[in-house]
Amino acid sequence: MSYVFDFAAALLAAALTGMGVGGGGILVLWLTFVMGVEQLSAQGINIVFYICASAASLIVHIKNRKLPVVPVLIMAGTGAVGAVGGCIVADIIEADLLRRLFGGLLAVAGVVLLFRRGEN
Repeated sequence: MSYVFDFAAALLAAALTGMGVGGGGILVLWLTFVMGVEQLSAQGINIVFYICASAASLIVHIKNRKLPVVPVLIMAGTGAVGAVGGCIVADIIEADLLRRLFGGLLAVAGVVLLFRRGEN
């Protein structure tokens, strides 16, 4: 029965990611609070999840000629390097501090987005 809930959580996270809502945050919360996965591992799983979702989206957009290929490849390459660098730094930082920093980042991002909505 646990697999059904895991599948439903992954499906919800994927659907929200596809709509641009930020399903990865939900995935990290599910993995840490419900599944008991360590923060660092949950973030690593989230990165893999995001890369797969982004790659699928990127292929569709390039195929439909919605994106210029060269700038996309440059951004993908630098993003991959940044992700690897972030993983290395996250491996050095203590898990409790990493959890607090990540929670603070989510809170700040939420507040910024809340106030930016009114500008448009």
